[in-house]
Amino acid sequence: MKTSWSLFLLMACLFLLCLCAFGADEIVPPVFPAHPCLAYTADELAQWKADPGRQEEMKQAIARGDALLAHDLVIPQKEGQWIFYYSCPKDDAQLVAETPERHVCPNCKAVYTDERTCAAYRTLLFYQLDNNCMALATSYALTGNERYAAPVRSAMLELARLYPTFERHDRWGRRGMMAVVGGRRYCQLLDEAVGDITLARAYDLIYTSTALTAEDHKTIEEKLLGSIAWEIHRYQSFAGSKNNHQTWFNACYAVVGVATGDEKLLRESIYGANGLRWQLVNSVTSDGIWYEGTMAYHFYALQAIMDTLGAAKRAGWDLSKDAVVKSLWLGPIQLAYPNGQFPVIHDSDPVSLGGYQVAYRWALDYFHDPVFAIYAGEKGAATPAPLSSANLTGIGLAALRRGVDKDAVCAMIDYGQHGDHHGHPDKLNLVLYGLGRELLLDPGRISYSVPEYNTWCRTTVAHNTVVVDQNDQKPDTGRCLYFTDNADYCATFTASDGAYPGIALRRFMLLTGSLLIDVYTVKGNQPAQYDWLAHGHGVLETALPLQARATPLGAENGYQHLTQLKEGSGQAQTIFTLSNPPGLPCKIWCLGDENTTVVTGIGIGYNLADKVPFLLRRRTAAATTFVTVYDLSGDGSAITGLESVPVKLKDKQVTEMDAIGLRIHSAKGTLLVGLDLREKIEKGLSVNGVTFERCLVKSEKK
Repeated sequence: MKTSWSLFLLMACLFLLCLCAFGADEIVPPVFPAHPCLAYTADELAQWKADPGRQEEMKQAIARGDALLAHDLVIPQKEGQWIFYYSCPKDDAQLVAETPERHVCPNCKAVYTDERTCAAYRTLLFYQLDNNCMALATSYALTGNERYAAPVRSAMLELARLYPTFERHDRWGRRGMMAVVGGRRYCQLLDEAVGDITLARAYDLIYTSTALTAEDHKTIEEKLLGSIAWEIHRYQSFAGSKNNHQTWFNACYAVVGVATGDEKLLRESIYGANGLRWQLVNSVTSDGIWYEGTMAYHFYALQAIMDTLGAAKRAGWDLSKDAVVKSLWLGPIQLAYPNGQFPVIHDSDPVSLGGYQVAYRWALDYFHDPVFAIYAGEKGAATPAPLSSANLTGIGLAALRRGVDKDAVCAMIDYGQHGDHHGHPDKLNLVLYGLGRELLLDPGRISYSVPEYNTWCRTTVAHNTVVVDQNDQKPDTGRCLYFTDNADYCATFTASDGAYPGIALRRFMLLTGSLLIDVYTVKGNQPAQYDWLAHGHGVLETALPLQARATPLGAENGYQHLTQLKEGSGQAQTIFTLSNPPGLPCKIWCLGDENTTVVTGIGIGYNLADKVPFLLRRRTAAATTFVTVYDLSGDGSAITGLESVPVKLKDKQVTEMDAIGLRIHSAKGTLLVGLDLREKIEKGLSVNGVTFERCLVKSEKK
């Protein structure tokens, strides 16, 4: 009896824990509404048709359906391949089909007839088929005209027939049982999920069509939509659960579950072992950022989450009170430059907040929080307030901010999570915005279809950090040792010990007014070659005597892509100007010595045609400190001279690896700066007789 009572108490506790972990909404059965209910409900369609301001939009939607009726829908009879294979590897241009078997690059005119390219073209056709079905279904929903529903019905029945005949395959050429991360119609489960979502929405819109018989409904729901969804579920573990693909799997389960009335599938999308609840705990940082740390993939995953939440809400499950869910829209705001542009970190593209107005408009409708109106582009919405400096400890990125409008400056340093499959070897990488534009950039991913994605983007030399012995960093999660934002300055001190095992990387950055002070220390146990890099859009000039370099800097790890090389010997003080006509110039002041080799040249920016100048400072030593100060005034007035000042501890001078003192001269006077570069703050440090802890910024007026 005692054992039974203990077991009862244990089960009761487990039940209560489940309620706390998953929320009461898990035990509320879904209520499947009448069709249509996904993209639009009957009421929403009626409101659309009655809205005078949306008449042109409706005409265009119907016109697209009319145009599609003029031709039969193209339904490939064989499997597709990875869409990135439908690009020319020489210049990244999407190919043009002359016939289904012959494809031409519009730039270099190279011709491709291989089966992989032809299969990738079939993927393009499958994409078009899915979207065309949705366009025709929308025309039907707006007009009730059966001629729009008939081709959608025929296409879905044909796909239901074809789907089981397609062989499982992946983008690496594996087929059958070996292609566990592949698909049938498409070469990956991700595309299968996205396609199934689109088809399910189209089916939902034509559900009431008289063109569909009871047998048609059964075939489409079980042999097409449901079959694809459950096949994804069967193999999802092979794709891994902590990734953006899983968000699309969950969205597929939610949308197809609501479209077909499959409660088990819908529950899987939210409460399954890798459902949305699990992802919110494991794939979203405390900052509200998708763990891969790239804005392109953050919003890609967010689109799938929106699909999941939207479908679930149609069935009565509302997660709008969940703070983690809401943080997914709030988090990215903290990563935007003052102009709304996002830094292109990891596998990302040049994107901006303004490009995601649809996502914020959706959030406004879902959460009913007016804060989202600003980013949704709503008329009359307030202008976004300038952001403050922030240390996003969850994702591991510190953003230093000063000034507003044309004087706005933002420096970000990426020190945290590697970013998993989409992360780059770029620990302590700096990106910089000032003078109304991005100054130092990260190249992002360019394109998966070109060799330079691996040979450049995924190398350390392509980033604004330090390279050791021309080798790429290893994946590492760094640390933030110090962060402050006060009335006089903002600063951060970050560290990485695993990027190069046995070598300590430390970067101290301080932003005050139009000055950015950047001190990067590298310390190992034996001499090594250290390359400090900066890549910036514009024209890079210097008075330092530089001679053309006859030989490449290297043949691998990205160095082979550094061209138009010039080099010279460093000096105690070297000034570089990064200008971008008609933009204002950025002055880069570097402290160095005769042991520094300076190399300039051209690297790769956001695409293969984007030629970006770089500055490389090379030293061979066991330990060294790179000191750089950026003059972001636009007229060069913030710095007229730069010199190092001894830092003392109890009247004994400390090394530059432990602390740095600087005197920065300008037309207005001088600025005395002291930075403690030790991991643990050392008390009693002084510069020019002024003691400080961790940071000193003191004006010395003329």
